[in-house]
Amino acid sequence: MLKAVFIGSRNDFDQVLVHWLSQRTQLLGVVWTQSTAWQRSWRGRWRFARRRLIRYGLAKVFDETLFYLYYHSLLNRRDQTALRRDVITPYHAEHGVPRWTGDEMFAGHLNAPEVVSFLRHRRPDVAFAMCVSDYFRKELRATPKQGVFLWHEGITPEYRGLYSPFWAVHNLEFEAIGYTVLCMDDAVDAGAVYVQGRAQNVDPLRHGHLYLGHKAIIDSLPAVARLLGELEAGTARPLQRAGGIARAYTYPGLSDFIRQRWRLWASARKARAQSAKG
Repeated sequence: MLKAVFIGSRNDFDQVLVHWLSQRTQLLGVVWTQSTAWQRSWRGRWRFARRRLIRYGLAKVFDETLFYLYYHSLLNRRDQTALRRDVITPYHAEHGVPRWTGDEMFAGHLNAPEVVSFLRHRRPDVAFAMCVSDYFRKELRATPKQGVFLWHEGITPEYRGLYSPFWAVHNLEFEAIGYTVLCMDDAVDAGAVYVQGRAQNVDPLRHGHLYLGHKAIIDSLPAVARLLGELEAGTARPLQRAGGIARAYTYPGLSDFIRQRWRLWASARKARAQSAKG
């Protein structure tokens, strides 16, 4: 059986992925990251905003902050409720409430020597990563025999980076609301693609980016199960796909959200008008 390690954030959704992976591989351990720990305190949020302020300037960071406050005040609970109702609760109903009790470690930074040591001592064939925002250095990526595979909430290379579902909706490219499983290389969210597809039964008018991204990952599981078998058999091959235009996205601002909703409204209105004419 394929030997694996999981790398991700310790939340209910990633616990589902850990349990799913443990049923299909010999899961040797889990590395819980702290890449989103800054959200848990005002001090952490201020430090994060200050770093982005230095890099991107006041106007963009102010715009991003407004969207962050708006989303977490008014929309996050809706997305979390839908995700729990449609994804997490059905999984719990079938399998119970999974909580990883095996070998694990908590990492302040993914590229810390203790993380590499954790993987080296377990000698996995492969690592799978989800819900991470840290860059994986070469030493870490090279430790598993077959590399580190990233579950990405978007279609690459067109939607690399952060908040891929948000930007796919913003651009009215609904076919790009989906998933990619890739073997990570030196670039961010780049590498050979082994699994790719669209999210099923989602509605950009009703569902926010958090729901769209996580629903896409759940929809990827049958294809990932096939990939696990191919990796174990040594027959896994990257997908051959006509080259798309590589684009990388970052955190959206409130102005981006307003533009997204306006485009959605205009698109829906146009569709209704065309339907009435037909």
